[in-house]
Amino acid sequence: MVNLSKLIKLILFLQLNILLGQRVVGYYPQWVQSGFPVSNIDLSVVTHVNHSFAWPDENANIESYANMFNLSNAQTVHEQGGKFLLSLGGWGNNAGFETVAASPSLRTIFIDNLIDICDNYGYDGIDLDWEHPNSSDNRENLNLLVAEMDSMFNEFNSELLITMAVPISNWSGQWYDFSFLKSHVDFFNAMTYDIHGGWSSHAGHNSPLFQSPPGDPDGSCSTGIGYLASTRGIPRHQINLGLPFWGKKYQTADINLSFSGTVVDMWYDDISPLIGNGWSSHWDSNAFSPYLKNDDQTSIITYDDPESIRYKCEYAKTQNLGGVMIWALGYDVTSDGQELIESIGVNYLESSSEISDLLPEVTSMRTYPNPFNSSFVIEFELIKDQIVNIDLFSIRGDFIETLYAGQKSKGKQRFSLNVNEMNHEISSGVYILSVNSSLKNDSHKILYLK
Repeated sequence: MVNLSKLIKLILFLQLNILLGQRVVGYYPQWVQSGFPVSNIDLSVVTHVNHSFAWPDENANIESYANMFNLSNAQTVHEQGGKFLLSLGGWGNNAGFETVAASPSLRTIFIDNLIDICDNYGYDGIDLDWEHPNSSDNRENLNLLVAEMDSMFNEFNSELLITMAVPISNWSGQWYDFSFLKSHVDFFNAMTYDIHGGWSSHAGHNSPLFQSPPGDPDGSCSTGIGYLASTRGIPRHQINLGLPFWGKKYQTADINLSFSGTVVDMWYDDISPLIGNGWSSHWDSNAFSPYLKNDDQTSIITYDDPESIRYKCEYAKTQNLGGVMIWALGYDVTSDGQELIESIGVNYLESSSEISDLLPEVTSMRTYPNPFNSSFVIEFELIKDQIVNIDLFSIRGDFIETLYAGQKSKGKQRFSLNVNEMNHEISSGVYILSVNSSLKNDSHKILYLK
């Protein structure tokens, strides 16, 4: 029998997370449905379920994997206060997008078909995962498609959402007009994974929080968020940090070395049981990521575990992001439960509801000299080890640059920063310097005089 009181509390908690912008978006692929039904999704953590995948054919019809559409799926999610979206695209399902987006008549047919599916099967909106536009024409046509979706959705039901999975570097990101899209898309799911793979020069992490080795040109979650927020101007509250529930197996002796053969993708539920069974666990303190090495030193596996998920949740909060995103639900089910989902629940949702001004994590911040004309010093104290971000904003609150992002140990901290070493040139005036930890922000006004 359903515990009504518990259910009401769950719905209120989930709706509060949505209201406060703490999104936890989980992609729910068709191929996990038989062994991981919708009822198994932990909707005390997941706020938005992206049902994956359908896609357009070249006549604007909606194709999908088998057994995708069932009204009961949406009903199950809605009963617990969550949102249920249909995700369109995915890798290899891009052929119809280019044709449909380029044609005014096909765009209209396509959007009408999407509205019918949302109406018939209870979807709360559409997630676009076109991987990827690859020309200036595609970029302009995507703008037209999204603007017309926004208009037609609002006319039918103003609560229908439009979201989008997006790349985190200019390789594909150049073909997205984010300055336009951000006005029509509710939020963007940053694909902060596949940062290394079979195409890379070395066996790197699937999803390093920070670059490893430092300065690695392949990037990291941090450089990806910087690209979307700072370079491309997407407001941080519209960005969700991608969390992979899967990893990659390389034929190599250690992390960041060259490799041979095929790189194999593995789900977390296949990786976790290997620890202690011919594989040993290691931690990369540059990347804030774990990896496994087999006992004969011939293979490694890069992946995320509950600890690295914790650091990424803290990072999402220090960056004031709107949420996190999971690829994919059902990939972390082991004999110990859903370990990665549980880490998100504890480190992203629960900890945010327990903020206490009686125990601030950042204390005694001061800056000097103030005013300054080239360099200044920041001093503060941490009561525990944690990830810290130091960000610079204009007096109007516009983000300018992240001056530091990384793990710091408990105790007194001192940073000396020079404006000539920044990536962005600034003019004389008043700025806001913000030191952010996972639960506490502190900021000071500083005056720069050239």
